[in-house]
Amino acid sequence: MLDKLNYEDYATQTNTKFLLTDFNLELELRDVVRKTGGPNQDMFSLVFRGPKENYLGQGIFQLRHEKLGDGELFLVPIGVDQEGYQYEAGFNRII
Repeated sequence: MLDKLNYEDYATQTNTKFLLTDFNLELELRDVVRKTGGPNQDMFSLVFRGPKENYLGQGIFQLRHEKLGDGELFLVPIGVDQEGYQYEAGFNRII
């Protein structure tokens, strides 16, 4: 289900928690970034923050959100700072 949602669905859930069910680890959705595309494209990315103690390599992860439901997202690590690791999921769909 998570891979079927659009920019607006995620934008309303900024600063909420997603559970990585296989790891019992929480990620916080920090930002939803609209990308520029053609007139028939829905392009955006999700930026998550995870704890510094738990690094996740890129891959497909099962996530759960109390309002958006369950689904798989491909996450890529994009940085680390004193707060923890940042991960990104990108969407580029023809609509």
